[in-house]
Amino acid sequence: MTTLHQQNDEFRDRQLLQEQERLTHKLAIELSNGQGKLLEMIAHGVPLKETLASLMLLIESQSEGVTCSTVLLDETGLLIRPGAAPHLPEEYTRKLDGLPIGPAAGSCGTAMYLKQQVIVTNMMTDPLWDSYRHLVAPYGYLACWSTPIYLKTNEVLGAFAMYCRQERSPDERDMALIEFATHIAGIAIERTRRETELNQYRENLEELIEKRTAELTEANQQAEAVNHALSTVNRELASALDNLRRTQEELIQKEKLASLGELVAGIAHELNTPIGNCITMITTLAEKSHQLSENYKTGLRRSDLEMFITDTVHSSDILVRNLNRAAELVTSFKQVAIDQTSSMRRRFAVDDYLAELLTAIRPSLKHSYLINQKIQPGLVVDSYPGAFSQVITHLVSNAVLHGFDGRDGGVISITAHGIDSDSIELVFSDDGNGIGTESQHFIFDPFYTTKRNLGGIGLGLHVVHNIVTGLLGGHIRMQSRLGIGTTFYLTLPRIAPQDKKTPESKELL
Repeated sequence: MTTLHQQNDEFRDRQLLQEQERLTHKLAIELSNGQGKLLEMIAHGVPLKETLASLMLLIESQSEGVTCSTVLLDETGLLIRPGAAPHLPEEYTRKLDGLPIGPAAGSCGTAMYLKQQVIVTNMMTDPLWDSYRHLVAPYGYLACWSTPIYLKTNEVLGAFAMYCRQERSPDERDMALIEFATHIAGIAIERTRRETELNQYRENLEELIEKRTAELTEANQQAEAVNHALSTVNRELASALDNLRRTQEELIQKEKLASLGELVAGIAHELNTPIGNCITMITTLAEKSHQLSENYKTGLRRSDLEMFITDTVHSSDILVRNLNRAAELVTSFKQVAIDQTSSMRRRFAVDDYLAELLTAIRPSLKHSYLINQKIQPGLVVDSYPGAFSQVITHLVSNAVLHGFDGRDGGVISITAHGIDSDSIELVFSDDGNGIGTESQHFIFDPFYTTKRNLGGIGLGLHVVHNIVTGLLGGHIRMQSRLGIGTTFYLTLPRIAPQDKKTPESKELL
């Protein structure tokens, strides 16, 4: 029997776990709200140092015991300039101003020079800090983790650092915060640089206008001609843009039809087996019936009749099984095909619908590809099954084309569960080749593909992203590691937002 002491321990453990969960949820909300405020500050042109200081304070509030700072790389790409460090000693940040970057220039200088993250767990012993240890020693910091800041391009803009008074490495949450901070800081620094360039351009433009006023007055007629030409060019550009949009829509439609075509081909191939078996059995029965008729005319023996009955029962059993299999395939294909070619919304059970969809998809795959599904029972959504099936079909095609490229087989896993009363999470993963970090930023971009030489047009995952974030009203994110596989996380509402272009929901369970 459980003692009172054990019960009290279990109660305290549950309370502690609940408190940790509440704290984690609170931090996540604060981080999300902070991100929105930071992006708003960037959009409204708040000075860079003020924006970066707010970012540092937000990260510090998310991780206990760390002090954050941002340094910038000057225009020459050789020297460190101060960014923001609200809680670092001012004397220390002043000493960093103007120091050169290099292969052994502390944490930040080395990170910007090597263009990679530098983790130093003890600055008092790490050789990277041999020439700079005297700068930081008076302040009691031991660990310093620095990550270069850049936005899309390979040009380093600065570095984000976390200082800690304990000798330790960053944990998983620290790494997530580092990624968040460098991304936001990159946006802010890039925006400031562009504004500076624009202001310089404006100043030069004003000087040029003042200098050329007289000449422009004399050339008024020529300017009018140029304006007319520009107007013509703008019309042509607008027409070209419109053509590009129509072309993209046509390509997306062709992508959907190609997916449906593959489905039709797979179902037709799969139907050949049960239909062929039925034809064989019916042909055999016809021959035996003819033989029985001939024997009846000349004298029917009891053994002949018994053999005919046995063969008939056996053939009938085979016919029933194969016809049921064909009917199952046709039913699955019929529902999936109707859904893929229409925008009707309805209530449907996720596990049943996925089973029908995968029944229709599997025939188009090689037998060496395995698709596993684990769906929470009773998971029902009011959404658009056609869009839902297009997402799954594109993800399966993407896994086969890219994830299992050069391999004889692979495993795809699909799971789904409820997150809360308003949303569900669907996880699609494969154990394929994975995606390189240089490509992960572009996988949802239109026309980005690594298989263009094989006829790929790069719209599969773009279509998936548009459907999930548009019609289905959800979110999608991706994680991938080379040699291990790729996982897509889809967060979808249980009740999809109403699309004015589509009919009202119909119940079909």
